[in-house]
Amino acid sequence: MIIGFSSFGALYGVYSYISATNAGSYYAPEIDLEGKTYIVTGANSGIGNQLSTELAARKARVIMACRNRDACVNARRDIVLFTRNKQVYCRKLDLADFDSVRDFATKLYQGKTAVDRIDGIIHNAATLENDRDVNKNGIEKMLATNYMGSFLLTGLLLDKLLEEQKDHRVKIIFMNTDIIKKCKLDFDDLNAENKIRKGLFKNHFDEHYTYKMSKLAQATFAKELSERLKGTNISVLVTDPGKTATNLHTKLSMNNFFLSRWIMKLYGVFLTRMPEKAVKPVMYSLIDPETYDIKGSWVDWDRKILEEWPNSQLEEKETRARLWATSEAWTHFKEHYNKLRQDLNLPSADFNTISESSQAKSKSWLGLW
Repeated sequence: MIIGFSSFGALYGVYSYISATNAGSYYAPEIDLEGKTYIVTGANSGIGNQLSTELAARKARVIMACRNRDACVNARRDIVLFTRNKQVYCRKLDLADFDSVRDFATKLYQGKTAVDRIDGIIHNAATLENDRDVNKNGIEKMLATNYMGSFLLTGLLLDKLLEEQKDHRVKIIFMNTDIIKKCKLDFDDLNAENKIRKGLFKNHFDEHYTYKMSKLAQATFAKELSERLKGTNISVLVTDPGKTATNLHTKLSMNNFFLSRWIMKLYGVFLTRMPEKAVKPVMYSLIDPETYDIKGSWVDWDRKILEEWPNSQLEEKETRARLWATSEAWTHFKEHYNKLRQDLNLPSADFNTISESSQAKSKSWLGLW
């Protein structure tokens, strides 16, 4: 018993020390968000759920955009009971399904689910798949969910964001990670058709490398978007919440084995942050007055604003432009945009008439895009 209690005490002491170290400096902003509206993707669990709770507790209107509506409804009920804020809403959004993305955006413009303003969009949803799979457009699921869907959603909502009053600041937050620092976008295999790693008995789909590529693509888009939105009321920030205990790894095959599953649980306990702590840098990026006038920056897990992004490829204008053009084509962006306008009884946009000079001068959506 003495050995057992001593071992438990030692382990708990190590856990407490690591937990305190990973927590970062204390941060609990007392900011009233009444009247403001935030969209959180992947809000039914993990950081997205905790972020929705933090925003609702400060009286904000929160739109929980989730693929699994039943899970969202259950999470929403708990948030409302905890915060006493009934302005928390579940909306169906599957980022890998581009029709679902357009339908979600359309309902924010018109009908009973329309909103009068959007103060922030937090691109939090992400997936890590064990095997290669594609959506109905033939795009690999991780790339579609972690990046392409966010690209399309941002573009479809940009009109609404730019229509906001000049004194109304809007934040677009991309949740990312510093694991992208040693990656490089491979345009020859962007769809991960040849991402294979060697195994002990047979070769496997390299899910971790593909995940990193999808997050690098997202960061590349965020960097380019921040450049194009200079001079507007919209701020784009990328936030790294640090290694966090979420359900991101639940689809991996290692969870099928007892030993590896428990090893990962121990790793999670000692070397990752809880969502309650990981959400702090996200809240800082989203609502803190210190970040009102900061654009195109990377915020790390301890709320440090880094002007230098973790991957030098993000500074390459040609790479950013190539990814942008590829994303427009793969998401069928122009078709979805004009379908959205058709549903709103607005005239279709003629993309062929946009000149370089008008793009440079225009503060409209079409010029910026």
